[in-house]
Amino acid sequence: MLDHDAYNRLLPIRAAAQAFTNRQELFQKIAPLLARAEFQEKYCLCLVHSHFLLQPGERMVATGLVTQPEKVPDPTPSDIIPSSWTATGIPFEWTRVNAPEEIIAPPPVELIREFSEIVGEGSILGLCLAPGPLPEGQMWLERLSPDLRQHILEMKPAEGHCVDPASISTACWGVKISSDAGQLEPSVTIVGLCWCPKTSHSDSTCSKPDST
Repeated sequence: MLDHDAYNRLLPIRAAAQAFTNRQELFQKIAPLLARAEFQEKYCLCLVHSHFLLQPGERMVATGLVTQPEKVPDPTPSDIIPSSWTATGIPFEWTRVNAPEEIIAPPPVELIREFSEIVGEGSILGLCLAPGPLPEGQMWLERLSPDLRQHILEMKPAEGHCVDPASISTACWGVKISSDAGQLEPSVTIVGLCWCPKTSHSDSTCSKPDST
């Protein structure tokens, strides 16, 4: 896994989004991979990015819809599982599960190998567990709370969510299968956005809270 120093060196969300330039080219290659039956609805494409500076021993851990830094003992408790991985399969975010049946295995070796061959080992792209199912016309919006060192997932309408587009960065993509002239075609679709308002918080504020 990434230790706190390695995590702190990750780009903040807005810089990571700006660094992701060859989107359509990569989407066309990644969509068929994640559309395979064994991977579909298990894993999504994500930006590898940071939000807050971690202290020694801390990891970003999600409990329900709230993710925040948390000191995690070694060995890792069985109810905390990896939820996001770099292109080479290194976990950098985690989630807490309520029961053993909620545990989802990390991406298998063959998925990581094929994915890293497409995007490159040092890519800004990684893999994450697929978020919960969304009703038609809805998407996940990740809202930052720097004072609490939290990012919070909220379900919002895909259209008309009343958030300034200039403050939004896409953070997560899934794959949908559509029928085109009788052929099933996989394509990449937006699953999650991150809201980091430029007017109230700079990139450094979103990624680096007070050290007190």
